[in-house]
Amino acid sequence: MTIWLVTGATGFIGRYVVRRLVNEKDARVRVLVRRPEMLDQDTRATVEVIRGDIRDARALGRAVQGADTVLHLAAFAQAWSRDPSAFVETNVNAVQRLLELATAYNVRKLVHVSTILTLPPFRAAGVNGRAARPTDYESTKLAGERLVEAYARTGRDAVIVHPTRVYGPGPLSDANAVTRAVALYLRGLLRVRLADGDALANYAYVDDVAAGILLAARQGRAGAHYVLGGEDASFRQFLYLVSEIAGRSRHVTALPPRLGLVLATGAEWWGRLGGRPALTPGWVRVFLEDRRADLTAAHQDLGYGPRGLRPGLTETIHWLRTMAMVPV
Repeated sequence: MTIWLVTGATGFIGRYVVRRLVNEKDARVRVLVRRPEMLDQDTRATVEVIRGDIRDARALGRAVQGADTVLHLAAFAQAWSRDPSAFVETNVNAVQRLLELATAYNVRKLVHVSTILTLPPFRAAGVNGRAARPTDYESTKLAGERLVEAYARTGRDAVIVHPTRVYGPGPLSDANAVTRAVALYLRGLLRVRLADGDALANYAYVDDVAAGILLAARQGRAGAHYVLGGEDASFRQFLYLVSEIAGRSRHVTALPPRLGLVLATGAEWWGRLGGRPALTPGWVRVFLEDRRADLTAAHQDLGYGPRGLRPGLTETIHWLRTMAMVPV
C-alpha cells in the first residue's frame, strides 16, 4: 500500500487533498500537523497523524521516513509579518530539510505546492519603488522552488504546481481570501477595490486544485511546472458574477492605484506598531498585475479539467448561505 505524506493538511487546500486521498483504496495517508485537533474526527480516525511543525527536523524526519509520495503544501502565507525570517524559515529552510530527508529516505515522488505569483505576470503593474519589489512571500516561495528544481536535476522525481487564486467552501482565512471577499461583498462590507484597469486574475475552485495536485503526483513529469487554475476574470467581472448568482448587488468604489499605495504604506507602518495590515505596497502591485493563467501543460500532461467560475461560485455561495455567513 502506498504511503502518502501530506504537509499542510489542516490548511485550506490540504483539507481537500486529504479528503480525496482517504477515499482511495490503495492509499495510506500520513499527515504532519502542529495541531491534530484541527483535523475533523473522521479524518483523525482514518489517517496516521505525526504531531509536529514543518520547521522541526525531528518531526519532519518521522513523517518522511517510509513515505512513498510527499505532497508538500505547508507554507507561511500571510500577507505580511514584522519578522521576515518567518517566511524564510518555513518557505525556504524547511523545504531544504524536506528535500534532504526525501533523498535520505528515498521518497519516490514529491509534489511541491507553490503559487502562480512566482511566475512572470502576463502584464506587469506600472509601479515603482518598494511596491515593485517582490513581497517576502513571493521571494521565499520562489527560493523554495529553486531548491526543488535543483533536487529534480539530481535525478529525483519532483514536480512543482502553481495554484492561482483559490476559493471555495472552507475557513475564511488568508488562504481563502477570495471566499472571504465574496462573503464581505454579499454582506455589504466590501466597500472599495483597486481601479485595476480590469487586469485579469485566474480563479480556481479548491477541490479542482486538490485533484490537480494528485494528478501531478501520479502523472507529472519530473522537474515540470504545472499551473492549477480555473477561469480568468477581472475582479469587477468576478463581483458582477457573484451579484448575478446571489441576486444581490452592492456598490464598491474603485480606488485609484496611487491612493491604494498610500493606504497600503500606512497599513504597513501600522503593522510595525503592532497591528496586522491587510495590504502592503507589494500586494497592491500584485493586484494590479494581469495574472491570466496558461493551463496548457496541466491539461496535456495531467488531464486536468477544472470547472468554470460560475459553477464554482454557485457552490461557494450556496455553502456560505448554508453556513449563515451571508444573507439568503
